[in-house]
Amino acid sequence: MNERRVLLRDGRCGSIRPLTPADVDLLYRCFQGFSPETRRLFAPHPFSYEVAEDLCSSVDVDTSALRFIVHEERRPSMPLGYGLLFHWSQEVPTLGIGLVDTAAGLGLGRQVMLFLLKRAREAGRPGVRLTVMERNARARRLYESLGFCYYNGRSWDSNGNGWSLKMEVTI
Repeated sequence: MNERRVLLRDGRCGSIRPLTPADVDLLYRCFQGFSPETRRLFAPHPFSYEVAEDLCSSVDVDTSALRFIVHEERRPSMPLGYGLLFHWSQEVPTLGIGLVDTAAGLGLGRQVMLFLLKRAREAGRPGVRLTVMERNARARRLYESLGFCYYNGRSWDSNGNGWSLKMEVTI
């Protein structure tokens, strides 16, 4: 399962596939599609061109994370989002997704989540964890609808973006 086709509510088709060394510009355009608020809510790393280069150049050697790009099917140079399973060497990895702002509310988040959960399940992982900002009600509703439960209370985000909550799901 290297690639998955997804259908957005607005009729566009997209594709979720593993990030490759050739995806530097696509990943950076994805980063540019994140508003300042999205960058506060989804912050696994800085969103610079240099980070895009580092992430793409290390996909074949970095076994600590699986990274995926989501793009329009008819226009592969148009990013829709980015997903990752990091702490991959641990029994229960951590999941993260970020969608470009123009793709929010089109049903893509659920499809990316299901794709990542399936990848983890197929690899024999018993579950997945994530961190969500308390004020991110849309994401919290999505995660709850997929069976994620809260654990460990809440903590102040180290970047000063507000309270964060830990969630996990058994797959």
